[in-house]
Amino acid sequence: METAKNQPVLSIDESDSVLALFSRICERTREAVSANQDWNDSGLRAGQYNIDLEVDALCVGPLLEAGFDVLSEESGLQHAAAGDAARGTVVVDPLDGSTNATLGLPWFATSLCLVVAASPVVSMVVNLATGEWFQAVAGQGATSTAGILSVSPELDIGDAIVAVSGLPAHHFGWRQFRAMGASALDICAVARGSFDAFADLSFDAHGVWDYAGAMLVVQESGGVIVDALGRELIVLDHDARRTPVAASSQSLLDTVLIERNPDV
Repeated sequence: METAKNQPVLSIDESDSVLALFSRICERTREAVSANQDWNDSGLRAGQYNIDLEVDALCVGPLLEAGFDVLSEESGLQHAAAGDAARGTVVVDPLDGSTNATLGLPWFATSLCLVVAASPVVSMVVNLATGEWFQAVAGQGATSTAGILSVSPELDIGDAIVAVSGLPAHHFGWRQFRAMGASALDICAVARGSFDAFADLSFDAHGVWDYAGAMLVVQESGGVIVDALGRELIVLDHDARRTPVAASSQSLLDTVLIERNPDV
């Protein structure tokens, strides 16, 4: 698997250490969500639940203690005690698909992604309902509970199953589409060949935590992912929003982008 030009590459020992930390964190978040009985809103911002804050604390504390800066959806940017000597920034979505969790729908996850020099280098996404995990290391490929990940063979839009976030304005010509409600898992499903593409059909509705972990997974499995408006996807700004689109091949991505941006 080729890595992007100038993309930092960790040693196997370094990446294994990060993945082990991520795994321990996800074990704790899964236990917390499984045991949770409080599905009430936090009252602090729209769409935030009390469980989001509980899971956030389980993620952020160990990462800061390990010397990482942290950018979390729930608590923003926090710096490790090391300051400028931090090991990089871990982008965290403590509970992606929290509304699914409140409804008892088994499609919600914790997503963790280490970013160094503006590039994702290690990531893990765990479905907290099922325990299925996805992980990737830059230049070392992507794996899941089931083994090595590889996107589906190249195909036309007419044969494609496309996961979407938001409402389609028209029929893209796809075979079928699905709106699952957890972008990290949706994009990881492209990496394993369950979906052929993912398209954010809203405008700038996703923070980097929604897709960073899955971004590296899909890239390392042979897929492609871009912002629909051509901007950099990895931006360590809590206020920034992007419009991710992913696919199993460049040709399918191009078709989805044309259908999504017909006036461009």
